[in-house]
Amino acid sequence: MNTPRGLSGLHTPVSMEPRDGKSDLDLIQVIQALWRGRLAIIAFGVLFALVGGVYGFRVAQPEYAATTTLVLQERNQPVVDLNAVMSNLSTELSSLNTELHVIRSRGLVEQLVDTLGLVNDPEFNPEISASSAVSTSSAKTWLRNTLSLGADAPDSGASSAVRDQVVRNVQEAITAQIQRNTYLFAITVTSQDRAKAAEMANTLARLYIDEQVHTKFAAVEDAVLWLSERVSALEVELRERENAVSALRARTDLASVVALEAKSVQLKDSRNRLLSLVQRTQAAQTQLEALSTHQKTGDFAAIADLFGDSALTALLVEGAAEANEARLTAQVALIETRARATLERLELQKSALGRSVAELEDAVGRQAADLAELQQLEREAQATKVLYETFLTRLKEASVQRGLQQADSRILSQAVLGTHVAPKKTLILVLSLLAGLTVGGGMVLSRQFLHAGYRTADELEAATGTPVLGQIPLIPISARGDLLSFLSSQPTAAATEAIRNLRTSLLMSNVDAPPQVILSASSVPGEGKTTQSIALVHNLAGLNKRVLLIEGDIRRRTLMHYIHADRSRGIISALSGNCTLAEAVIHDPSLYADVLLGEVSRLNAADVFASQRFAELMAQARASYDVIVIDSPPVLVVPDARVIARHADAVVYTVAWDKTKRSQVAEGLRQFETVNIPITGLVLSRIDPRGMARYGYAGRHGAYSTFGDSYYGAR
Repeated sequence: MNTPRGLSGLHTPVSMEPRDGKSDLDLIQVIQALWRGRLAIIAFGVLFALVGGVYGFRVAQPEYAATTTLVLQERNQPVVDLNAVMSNLSTELSSLNTELHVIRSRGLVEQLVDTLGLVNDPEFNPEISASSAVSTSSAKTWLRNTLSLGADAPDSGASSAVRDQVVRNVQEAITAQIQRNTYLFAITVTSQDRAKAAEMANTLARLYIDEQVHTKFAAVEDAVLWLSERVSALEVELRERENAVSALRARTDLASVVALEAKSVQLKDSRNRLLSLVQRTQAAQTQLEALSTHQKTGDFAAIADLFGDSALTALLVEGAAEANEARLTAQVALIETRARATLERLELQKSALGRSVAELEDAVGRQAADLAELQQLEREAQATKVLYETFLTRLKEASVQRGLQQADSRILSQAVLGTHVAPKKTLILVLSLLAGLTVGGGMVLSRQFLHAGYRTADELEAATGTPVLGQIPLIPISARGDLLSFLSSQPTAAATEAIRNLRTSLLMSNVDAPPQVILSASSVPGEGKTTQSIALVHNLAGLNKRVLLIEGDIRRRTLMHYIHADRSRGIISALSGNCTLAEAVIHDPSLYADVLLGEVSRLNAADVFASQRFAELMAQARASYDVIVIDSPPVLVVPDARVIARHADAVVYTVAWDKTKRSQVAEGLRQFETVNIPITGLVLSRIDPRGMARYGYAGRHGAYSTFGDSYYGAR
C-alpha cells in the first residue's frame, strides 16, 4: 500500500468543538441576522397582519355588550319591622359577592332562557342551522318574536342536553360585578345583536328583582304557616295549663301564701310550747323522784326546800319531830299527791299539744307541696302565655307583611343598545403584526443559528481540526450533462475559479511530492462530490497533464449523467483481464482526460477494490498518468472509500454547505481514522452565494462578495 502524502502530517484527531471554545451567541450577530432577514420578517408581519385583518374585519362575528345597573336599597325606617320575619340583604362584601353568583345562577338563567325563548336562538343553540333559525339581522324582528305570547313557554321539543348547553352558553355571555366602594351591581350581557344584548340584560335584572320579591314572599308564607301551627298548639297548651292551675286550687284548702305563713308561725309557737311542756314534765318527774328518795330517808327539810312548801317548813319549826311526825307524813303525802297530779296534768297537756303539732306539721307540709306545685303550674302557664302572645304577635306581623314585600335592589339604569366590544380590530391587527414579526424573527434566527451543517470554512475547520482546501459554490447548470460545457465556456466563473483554487491548494499541499492519486470522498450522497471530481479533472487536464478519472462508485455509476460514451468496457473488464487498462478507458474531448467508468459486478464492490488485481491496476495507472482522481462512494453508506483510500496519496473530503450534519461529518472522518487513513483536507461544496449573503458570510470569500465582481466573468 502506498503511503499517503500531502497534508498527512497536519492531521489531528477529529473534534467537533470550536477551537476558540466560544459558542455563545453575540448580540451584534443576532441584530445583524435580524437586519439581513428584515424583508422576511416584514413579509411575515404583513402576512400575519393581513390574516388578522381578514379575521377581525371579515370573519369574526362582532359582539356587543349591554349593561344594566342595579342599586342596593337601604330601608332604615320600614313601615313594618321586616326583621321580624325576613331580614334585608346584608351590605357586607361577602353578601354582595354572593349576589353576583345568584345573578348568574342556573335557576335565574333558565328563567331568562325560557322568557326570551333563547333555546330557539342560533347564537346560543349551535344545533340550529342559520337557514332554519329565527333571523337576527333585524333587532325589531328578534324582539317581536321573542316577546310574543308563545315566547314565555319553554320549547318542549328541545332535549335536556340541548337546553343545558344553551343555559351554559347564556351563562358565559353574562357577567356581573360590583362597582368599587358602592352598592351598585352591573349586569353585562354580550351578544351578537345590540338589541338582544340590551333586552337580555334588562330581562335578567327584572327576573333577579322578581326573584328577590318571590323569595321573600315565599319566606313570609312559610313563616305565616309555621306561626299559625305554633299559635294553635300553644293556645291548646296554655288552656291545659290554666285548667291544671284551677283544678289544683279547687282541690286544696290553701287560701294563699299568707295563710301558709300564718300556719307556719302557729306551728312554730306550738312547737315552742310543746318543748316547754316537755321540759316542765321532765322537771316534775325529777321532783317526784327526789321526793320518793327523801321520803325513804325521812329528810323532810329537803322535801320542803325542793317543793318550797311553807306548811311543811312550819311544821318542822313548831316542835319536836316525834310530835309532828304524823302531821309531817300527812303533809308530805299531800305534797306527793299534788306533784303527781301536776305530772299527770303536764303529761296530758304534752300529749294533746304533740298531736296538735303533728297535725299542724302535716297540714303545713301538704299545703307547701300544693303551693310549690301550684307555683310551678302558674310559671309554666305564664311562660306558655308569653310564648303564645309572642308568636301571636309575630303571626299578625307576618300576615301584614304579605302585601308589603319589596326587593332589596332596584334598577338604577336600564341597558340601551349594546356597544361593540369584540373583535377588537386594532388590537388584533397589532397583535397579528407582532406575532408575524416574532415568527419571522424566530425563523430568521433559527435559520441563522439553529443549523445542523456548516456554513463557513472557519466553522468547519474549527469543528474538525482538518484544514479546508477549497470552497466550491453552486455551479449554475440545470442538468448534469451541462457541467463540462459550463467549465469550458466559463473559465472565469466563480465556480471555475473555486475549482482552480482547490487544485492549487491540493497540488501545493506537498511541493516536493504532489499527490498523484486523489480520492474524492464524502459522508452521504448528494454533497457534490462527483461534480467536484469531474471539475477537478477538467482543471488538472488544463495544465497539460495526463489525467485519469476513475469511477469508484460502481454501485450507482453516476458518471454516465455527465459523460456520454460507450460503456461496453470499464473497470470490471480491466480487473477481470478481458481488456487492458488502455482498452478500458475512454477519452472525453470535452473533459480533456481519460475516464475509467464503472461496470455492473456480481462481486461485492469492497471486495473488488480490496483485490490484488485492483492494486496492480492502480500501479499501471500511476505509470501511465500524471494525476488520477477516484470518485468514491459515500463513506457512511458503504466501506468502499476506505478500501480505495489505501491506494491514494491524498483524500479530499467533501462537505455540503449547510446540509451535511455535523454528526455525519464527524462519523465519516472517524471511519477513515479507524483504518489509519489521514484526511488531506476538506472541501465545503455546493455553497449558495445568496445564502451566504443572507447569513452574513458574504464578506468572507471573494466569490460571495461584491468586491470580486470585476474578477469573475460569470456568477
